[in-house]
Amino acid sequence: MLTNQILFYIAASLVPMIFFFAIIFLYIKDRLDRRGKIVSTFEHDRAILEFNMEKAYELIHKDDIFIYSVEATKLPEDEFDKATKKFVRLVEKLLGPRLIKYYIFLYGNYDTFVFNLVEFFNSKYENDEIRAAARQDLMENEIETGETPL
Repeated sequence: MLTNQILFYIAASLVPMIFFFAIIFLYIKDRLDRRGKIVSTFEHDRAILEFNMEKAYELIHKDDIFIYSVEATKLPEDEFDKATKKFVRLVEKLLGPRLIKYYIFLYGNYDTFVFNLVEFFNSKYENDEIRAAARQDLMENEIETGETPL
């Protein structure tokens, strides 16, 4: 009789323990599956973000930067800061709240997400082909005429 009670006690304590370990196993499996999904869809997610950043840059460039590009000059520092902030806000508007939350999750936090947006803006601005072409034309005109244009 005592052995039946001991066996019952052992069995009764094993069932919750097995249930507990099954829940932990399923949780770990779910976390690993989520990481795998993020890795497998990264290119797609990056393409969506890049499309929206390109679109935002085109709008900012057309409204705020184009005149400086044609004149082959750089934006003043305060104008550049305003354009950068405007770019970040525009990308956030284009993405919408759900995608912003997803990209914040993907990049780890909001600051890292914004840092990547700003780096994209800076690299696009530094590689501005219109400004480079205008600068090249100015240099060629200066060489041909021997004068510095005002």
